[in-house]
Amino acid sequence: MISPLVSIVVNNYNNEKYLRDCLDSLIEQSYKNIEIVVVDAFSTDGSRALLDSYALLDSRIKLVYSESYIKYPAISYNLGFLSCAGEFIAINDPDDISMPTRIAKQLEYLLLNNKVDVVGCNCIEFNDSIERTVITTVERNIKNAAPPARNPSLMFRKIIIARHGMWKWQCEYAADFEWLYRWYASGVVFYILEEPLIRYRYSHGGNISNSRALNQSVKIAIFRTYFGFKLIRSTSLQWWHRTLFSYYYVCSLSFKWCLKRVAGLSK
Repeated sequence: MISPLVSIVVNNYNNEKYLRDCLDSLIEQSYKNIEIVVVDAFSTDGSRALLDSYALLDSRIKLVYSESYIKYPAISYNLGFLSCAGEFIAINDPDDISMPTRIAKQLEYLLLNNKVDVVGCNCIEFNDSIERTVITTVERNIKNAAPPARNPSLMFRKIIIARHGMWKWQCEYAADFEWLYRWYASGVVFYILEEPLIRYRYSHGGNISNSRALNQSVKIAIFRTYFGFKLIRSTSLQWWHRTLFSYYYVCSLSFKWCLKRVAGLSK
C-alpha cells in the first residue's frame, strides 16, 4: 500500500466560531497519514487557545503562529505551504468542513492519474438559511471566468509549487484567482471530482468576499482581463461577459462606498 503524507493547510484569522468543526472534520478523515498545518495570522479571538488545545490532543496538528497581524491571505497561505512536509498538499479553509473520505478520494485520484496535477471536488454550500449542492467542471468554470477549481477544495502535488510558484501578496484579496489561473495558463492540469466532498460555508460576515469586497472585485476584474487575453484561444463570449460584469460590479461598489462617505461627512 502506498501511503504518502498529505499536508492540509488551514489559513486562520479570527474564525474561532467555526474552527472546531473544521479541525474535527480533518482529524476524523478516513486517510490517517496527514499533517494539519494551521497558520494563524495573529487572531484576536480565542482561536489560538482552541488551536493549542487541539494540538495537545493530536500530534498531527502543526501550528504556525505569526507574531503580528498578517494583512494579506497570500502571505499566510505561503507560510503554510513552506511548512508542509507532505508530498501532496490540500487546502481547507477554517470555516469549511471536509467530508470524512475527502482526502482519501482526492489522493487516490492523483495516485491513479499521473497527468493530473491538481484535483478539486464539488461542494455543498451552506449557511444559516441555505444548503445547496454545486456541481461543476473545470471546463464550465473556465467558460464562466471562475477559478479552474474552488480554492478550499484543492489537493495538489507539492512539486507544482516549485515549478509554478506560490501566491503573490500584491494580488491582495483575489490572490487565489491569479494563482490558479497562472498555473492553468502554464499548463497545470486540473480536475474536479464529481462527488461533493466539502461543505463550504457560504457568504458570512467574516468572508473576504464580504469584508474586502471592493478590493477583491477590482483585482478580479483586472485578472479576468489579463488572463482573458492570455488564454484568448480558449476563452468564450461568456468569459468576456463576466469580465464586463466585473467592471460594472466595481463601479456599483465604488458608488455605494462614495455614498457612505458623503453620508458620514454630512453628519
